[in-house]
Amino acid sequence: MLKWKYIFLTVSLTGFAAGFSGMQPAILSDMGRPVGAILFGLFLIAQVLEKESALLDKQLAAEKSQRASTPNKRSGGLSDLQEGLTAPVLTTARSH
Repeated sequence: MLKWKYIFLTVSLTGFAAGFSGMQPAILSDMGRPVGAILFGLFLIAQVLEKESALLDKQLAAEKSQRASTPNKRSGGLSDLQEGLTAPVLTTARSH
């Protein structure tokens, strides 16, 4: 994430510089400002989400190490994901 953040900033500043320079051909000056603005927005989003991403990575690593350290409760059967997807056992209802 850190590498992408600085790539967005660098290309954004280059786009802004090309957009405001008035260079020829006109496509560079016409497209430079919008591309720079979009990439600067992506830089800001990456900046805001950097700490949350690091926290998520830390939580996933802790969960993975916890799963590796605890023994498996059951040797066979359905996994937790498959167990939640199965229908409950139906019973017959008594009529009154």
